[in-house]
Amino acid sequence: MIARVVINSPLPQLDRLFDYEIPAQLADEVAVGIRVRVQFGRSKTLLEAFVVEVEESSSFDGKLSAISEVVSSVPVLDSRIYTLIRAVADRQAATASDVIRLAIPDRAVAVEKKWLATNKVADHMNTVAQPVRATRIVAPFTTASGPTWVNDALNLAKTSLSAGLSTIIVVPDFRDQDAVLRGFKELEANLINLSTATTKAKRYENYLRCLSDDATIVVGSRSAIYAPVRNLGQIIVWDDGDQSHQEQISPYSHTREVALIRQSLERCNIHFLGHCRSTEIQRLVTLNYLVDATSDFQLPKIANSDSDLRVDSMAWRVIREGLAIGPVLVQVASKGNSSSAFCSNCDHRAECRTCNGPLWIDDRNQVRCRWCNAVNLDHKCSLCASPKLKHGAAGTTRTVAEFGNAFPGVQIIEATGDSRLEVLRKAKVLVVSTPGSEPRVEGGYSAVVILDAKRSLNKDTLRATEDAIRQWSNAIALANAESRSVLVGVSGILASKFSLWAQREISEHELKSRIELRFPPTVRLASVGASRNLLDEVVQNLSDIPGIELLGPVPIIDKGLESEWRILIKYEYSEGVDLAKALQAISMKLSAGQQRFNQKSGRAMRPIRIKMDDAEVI
Repeated sequence: MIARVVINSPLPQLDRLFDYEIPAQLADEVAVGIRVRVQFGRSKTLLEAFVVEVEESSSFDGKLSAISEVVSSVPVLDSRIYTLIRAVADRQAATASDVIRLAIPDRAVAVEKKWLATNKVADHMNTVAQPVRATRIVAPFTTASGPTWVNDALNLAKTSLSAGLSTIIVVPDFRDQDAVLRGFKELEANLINLSTATTKAKRYENYLRCLSDDATIVVGSRSAIYAPVRNLGQIIVWDDGDQSHQEQISPYSHTREVALIRQSLERCNIHFLGHCRSTEIQRLVTLNYLVDATSDFQLPKIANSDSDLRVDSMAWRVIREGLAIGPVLVQVASKGNSSSAFCSNCDHRAECRTCNGPLWIDDRNQVRCRWCNAVNLDHKCSLCASPKLKHGAAGTTRTVAEFGNAFPGVQIIEATGDSRLEVLRKAKVLVVSTPGSEPRVEGGYSAVVILDAKRSLNKDTLRATEDAIRQWSNAIALANAESRSVLVGVSGILASKFSLWAQREISEHELKSRIELRFPPTVRLASVGASRNLLDEVVQNLSDIPGIELLGPVPIIDKGLESEWRILIKYEYSEGVDLAKALQAISMKLSAGQQRFNQKSGRAMRPIRIKMDDAEVI
């Protein structure tokens, strides 16, 4: 008997299955999915690998090496999950090892031994005959029982459980994970928590729970999409437009794309829920790949004002009236005293002495660099040498101070990404928060005010409008059905449609503008980064591939330092498989023997970095 294994190595040269002989003494232990150690080449160092197939013969004519040892008899990588991993790696021009690192938690020996003593692995899988592919815009309110989107997910999960099928729910961050875990208390016995907040041992224990044939509900962030449940009935992805769904390391995959691949492989139902709709989901609706399953619901009460004042009279009135009833939320674009700092003498933007990055003033009134985070004591202007600085746009800390003077006696809470404030008891408090850091309140806020709206829309990114709409929508959704909300500083068609909660029309308009410009998601946009000399060779190898559009190369300056040179590749979805294969082959050929290091951290980097979807560069 022989075993085909995938070696757990990031080297692209090892990104395929290798045949190994199963020695007689290990014949009863080797099975698909288990961890083993093997010797590769002339090296005496044993490499960890996973058994993907067990066969009676090999197509290799030479003498096969034998498996050296069995690390664990738990089949943590079954054939279905490996098929998914292989598909993701091929789509992203990455290695299977890159994806395995995301999919399978680190091993905990004590947990494993306990599990082996009391459990057995399921050997069957149920499927859904006619899978549902749908997207739904959810009612934007918080009730006494929690956010409405959690209740929607709960109802979908109950339906799946009643059919004896499992559900995977993937959410962006710990706040959403906590909301689901709180809302699913009645189904706690079926709940498996794969969230990032669990310890290493607990995460591995919960991962092993997925190997049973019980109908379960798996909740977690990006990596939960790989949960090895045997009877998957549906996948639910919440708020796919959140950047937390995007992997920041190879394979640079997105939860949405991995979920769609898994749905096509396992023929399960898939649902995308959100308070608004990403352009990627709108494209799939336009193509009739997803069905719009949005139901009618009560619309929130939103007013907008085009005022030069940061907090105009309408905003003051709504805050004051809201505080008379209960808690009020104010969303601010950035944290700290000031989002930027300028010379008070010549108005030149203050720059860091270390890296020439932009300076800002934090909540301790310290002048810091946004690039390298260095504290700039005794700062002097690079143009006029003046030591005096003036504030730019206000952040959360200065906003709290201003509201403290305006509303004496009112408790004011500052919520930013530095705090893990998740849930507040309903009280007459004023919460000033950055987008995505807003704590939930039992029963919802009595009023929501969105400040710095123009700053959000004017960000230098393709997704500025889309991100702003999503951040505003999620903030307003934390209110109750009777609350009032105000969007300050924006008028026109966009503000009117947002005030009417015309989320579908907004996403349709945004997609049409991308189609006219041939920007993602109308086409896919890859980026390839390397040293200049190496990148020139990449360009030469890509020149013969038809149907792609090359942009660049251009130098990338990261925090004052040239980090790499980069090219962009525009291509159609139909060309993705061939381009990924070509880039994998080029990377394997050109990166052999090459080394590259991060100039700031000194850490080793891959000689050629490939992102098959990199819309953030625009």
